[in-house]
Amino acid sequence: MFCTVFALAAISTSCLSQSAELDPVLFDHEVLPIPLLMSVQPGFNVDLLRHEMIPTWHSMFTQIPSDFARFGNLTMNTHSIPTIASLGLLTLSLMETDHHSYHSTRRLYKESDSFREFSDYAVTLGDGRLHAGIAVAFAGFGLIENDSRALKTASETVEAFLATGITVQLLKRISGRESPICATRNSGRWKFLPHPSTYEKNQPSYYAYPSGHISTAMATLTVIAENYPRQSWIKPVGYTMIGALGVGLVAKGMHWYSDLPLGIALGYIFGKTVANPEVTELSETSNDGSVKVSVNPSFDALGGSGVRFAVNF
Repeated sequence: MFCTVFALAAISTSCLSQSAELDPVLFDHEVLPIPLLMSVQPGFNVDLLRHEMIPTWHSMFTQIPSDFARFGNLTMNTHSIPTIASLGLLTLSLMETDHHSYHSTRRLYKESDSFREFSDYAVTLGDGRLHAGIAVAFAGFGLIENDSRALKTASETVEAFLATGITVQLLKRISGRESPICATRNSGRWKFLPHPSTYEKNQPSYYAYPSGHISTAMATLTVIAENYPRQSWIKPVGYTMIGALGVGLVAKGMHWYSDLPLGIALGYIFGKTVANPEVTELSETSNDGSVKVSVNPSFDALGGSGVRFAVNF
């Protein structure tokens, strides 16, 4: 538990201590920076000196419909087909090994006290209360220090959390997949569109796919990493924690390994689109016209790479 708290505290402390002000830009008094003004998004104020969009108190809620619209535009186009196909193939491949991989991980959980303790603490990384606390910490620092970047991070963390959570809950109630701990067949039974009351009475029998814990954690991590790009350690440390969370969820019987790729993808997409409203494509095209595919591709037109499921945790 100490290691988990220490890691989270390190992320929050380093991010919050980074100055919100970027290198100052001097404008010609006779020339109004029109391009900057034209890029302002609804629900945000702009500090011209800091180049930071300062969210209003309600933007974390009012921006959600546009997040869903951008999500639809990103996924429902021909450019995203290779990426979606790769994600599907990865999930299907993991489904073929779910029975054996789950029981191997579960056996270790039962036999090793240290692995059991590790798994129990790792799962807390996906707890919604933790991510709400992270948002509150950024908001508190932003208000006290008048730090626009911290306020923006807090608002976007809540926004990504809500958008991801709504999407995951909808998919869970459509797929109705059994979690490993109560599976009635190998790799779990799929009971599509269970009645809402049935779902609520016995959620473990329906809520496995996709993982909400890992999507929430990925959304929060992505928002923080996007707002603090100079903190290069955030991604490797964060991805390691995401990997630990995934193993913990399987060890405790909450999810199969095949539940994780879509959860990671959803968290990454919403975190990236919330922090970068200008995102337009799921994949990148090289100069020779071929499409460079990754399971979770890059959204960054400046060359940033996306989350890969082949990450070495």
